[in-house]
Amino acid sequence: MGADNAVPGWLAGKAIVVTGAGRGLGEAYARLAAAEGASVVVNDVDVDAATRVAAEIGAVCDDSDIASWEGAGRLVEACRNAFGRIDGLVNNAGIFRLADPREQDPVEFRTVVEVNLLGTAYCGLHAIRAMLDQPGGGSLVNITSGSHAGSAAMGAYGASKGGVASLTYCWAADLAGTSVRVNAVSPNADTRMADTFERYLGERARGQNVGKSPSSNAPAVVYLLSDAAAGISGQVVRVDGEELSLMTHPGVVLPAVRISEWTVAAVAEAFDEDLARRQQPVGLPPAPRVAGSPVAGEGAS
Repeated sequence: MGADNAVPGWLAGKAIVVTGAGRGLGEAYARLAAAEGASVVVNDVDVDAATRVAAEIGAVCDDSDIASWEGAGRLVEACRNAFGRIDGLVNNAGIFRLADPREQDPVEFRTVVEVNLLGTAYCGLHAIRAMLDQPGGGSLVNITSGSHAGSAAMGAYGASKGGVASLTYCWAADLAGTSVRVNAVSPNADTRMADTFERYLGERARGQNVGKSPSSNAPAVVYLLSDAAAGISGQVVRVDGEELSLMTHPGVVLPAVRISEWTVAAVAEAFDEDLARRQQPVGLPPAPRVAGSPVAGEGAS
């Protein structure tokens, strides 16, 4: 029996907010959350898209602009007013603009950061306070991207999503020992955003999102929202086609080179003799399949 059939209603009785849920990945998260028993708030600034999804899954529609502190607060309150509490928040809303740094529009850069990073921060801050103030706490799932490891033409988007990953680590540290958990998911899917990326970069895009459905990313998000993930916090979960993995946190590459007297010449010597050959790769290569690793639902235990 597959893992999806192990426990009926993974989110039964929970109130969940999904931002940017009018289409694509957000819609997939909202649909599975509702199918798994959650009461859902479908948020999207495209009110027609949000209304459609909400009507189809029996959810509450909300068109608050999460890029503002007030809008994020209204969204969280909409969930509490409708269902009496907020048990989960999926910070999915985001935009992206592709640009070479020599041609980057500063206004577009700012807009990407405001929606992707500040929107996530504002919704998260309101939700954390509400969750700490209610019995049972809750779970935040932030949506980041592998682009924060380095991707051509995605400086604004990658920087914003790197900020989202850092928020995840910091909030998990802040909330350790409480009833509120914070994790992130780095999804891969064939969406309108991915299509734009493929067209812009051509062969350099490596077809990394082609053929990967938004719905394949939703089970990981629902798991992290559920009580089954009670012991999981501060993690970035990567979904890539048939691969499920954890992303490494930023850290120091060891061993360090000891320098007793700081001079430019001493630093140059450290690079010439050691550090230059240990430079870290830019970008996120596809996760290799580990020989003999179990496949969930196919005999995995």
